[in-house]
Amino acid sequence: MWFLLYPHPRREVTEALVRRAEEAGCSALVVTVDSPLLGRRTRDLRNGFTDLPPGCAAENMRDLPGAAPGALTDIPLHPAASWRDFAETVGMTSLPVWIKGVLHPADARLAVGHGAAGVIVSNHGGRQCDAAAAAVDCLPAVADAVAGAVPVLLDGGIRRADDVAVALALGAAAVGVGRPVLWGLAAAGEAGVREVLRTLLAEYDHTLALCGGRRNTDLSADMVVRGDARW
Repeated sequence: MWFLLYPHPRREVTEALVRRAEEAGCSALVVTVDSPLLGRRTRDLRNGFTDLPPGCAAENMRDLPGAAPGALTDIPLHPAASWRDFAETVGMTSLPVWIKGVLHPADARLAVGHGAAGVIVSNHGGRQCDAAAAAVDCLPAVADAVAGAVPVLLDGGIRRADDVAVALALGAAAVGVGRPVLWGLAAAGEAGVREVLRTLLAEYDHTLALCGGRRNTDLSADMVVRGDARW
């Protein structure tokens, strides 16, 4: 179980969340760095969805430093967050600290230099910046920049096992599976999540065999052909 951490403008709040993650038994922290502010999501604006519905609360934000007993702390984004802040978060804990939301190879190198235990290539599901590149298109350059110093994961766009195979071929050590898991949860609870993951695993074994492979390392970038590319 990993904890997804949004840096808070007040360091003491970030540190309190880190302690909570440790006490809950989380084995890693994942610091999201692609949300200095919330993207302009026109559908949310059209539907008036700017906060959680009445009666719902982010319970993890209750009883944090600076708030009255039992009160919730807002979740403001942190536009002034810097690499120094990330390094401070790494220094707060003995847990491995991953970084999520990297698309540029230069940022990947900076992340490793500031203590990241791993890099997650992600464009936030395409919900932050409409003009952002697809994560899979950025993956090869990020993987090359990291050069094996830490693992690289791909997050976003994984719908079928074919997507997993492409990501591994282009340099990812693993992928994050978001929306299919949520769909399984909505349809059938825990059993639905298990079924989604079982289906992905079965599909992946089949895809790997069709690629002539027996293990993940049998997949290579030259198997992925795009546009007018030629062998």
